Amino acid sequence: MRELKFSERGKGLAARRQDKSVAERSFVAAVCVACCALVMLAAVGVGYAQAGRRVAKPKSDPPVPKSAEATAAPVAEPTAEPEKISLLVTGYTSGSMRYALGMADNLPGVVGRRLQDSRRLQITSGGEMTRGEATKRAKNAETKTFIVWIELEGHGFDLDPINQRTRVEDLSVRYIVLEPGTAKLKDQGSVPLRPVRGGVLGTTRRLPPCYPQVTSSFEYAVVYAGIETAERVFRTFSLTSPALCT
Repeated sequence: MRELKFSERGKGLAARRQDKSVAERSFVAAVCVACCALVMLAAVGVGYAQAGRRVAKPKSDPPVPKSAEATAAPVAEPTAEPEKISLLVTGYTSGSMRYALGMADNLPGVVGRRLQDSRRLQITSGGEMTRGEATKRAKNAETKTFIVWIELEGHGFDLDPINQRTRVEDLSVRYIVLEPGTAKLKDQGSVPLRPVRGGVLGTTRRLPPCYPQVTSSFEYAVVYAGIETAERVFRTFSLTSPALCT
């Protein structure tokens, strides 16, 4: 009888232990389920929070205000013509040179005619003056007028107006440019005369139409030396050489 009671008592203890183990496992499972549920709820909350958050718009440059009226393009004003440079052309020819060479007396006129071809220059004839008179005229100038003084001179010989032994290559045109108010030299130089082969010019050698047509080789050389002298004056004032007889 005792063995039977003990056996039944052991069975009861085993059953209680089994029930306790089951209860513990059930509790652990419930705790795990609750933790999972909390994790899922947290994830859902974060998702809702992110879904409700406003996304900031990217910054952009402020719009350029449109003017009520289109701005008109500026109208270019006409360019004012530069002020002309005033030149007084004068010169001197000695009596012997005037007698020996017919065109020597007209040399300042030849130079002045060529200078008139430039629209940047205003030319005035000063008649005949010595160099001293031209210097005095420049010093006493009341206007901004430069003095261009010209002289035909010989080199290393005495003119022989009777026997006409003067050679073209022994002559040159000397010129000076005087500044107004001070008579300082702005420029000076010498242009040699170039000989023309043959004592009389043929019809194939003609001067530009605005100059007198000559037949003497001396006169021809003087005219072209005067034109070249005017070209030097153009360069003195940094002017472009214009076309002849414009």
